[in-house]
Amino acid sequence: MDLQELKQTIMKEIGIVALPSDIQDKILEKLGSNIIKRLTLAILKNLPEEARPEFEKISASGDEIKLQEFFKNTIPNFEELTQKTIKETIDECKEIAGIK
Repeated sequence: MDLQELKQTIMKEIGIVALPSDIQDKILEKLGSNIIKRLTLAILKNLPEEARPEFEKISASGDEIKLQEFFKNTIPNFEELTQKTIKETIDECKEIAGIK
């Protein structure tokens, strides 16, 4: 899932499509930040110890595409982990906001 797809998913799931764009942007920024934090924790938790030096090297290079490929090749079920973490974060947000 790329950033634009994530943005559209969030907007649809929490029902903010009809809100003014400045309010959408604020909500997306906060929720997006929470998703990134949770994804980072989930990735680090599932990253094998022996892969950490390579992770640090790729991460330091700033090459996002290479980093995504590294995760896909190193973390079992990376896509599922990503989708699950995003869904859980959005669901928690909806619960807090009283959205069904």
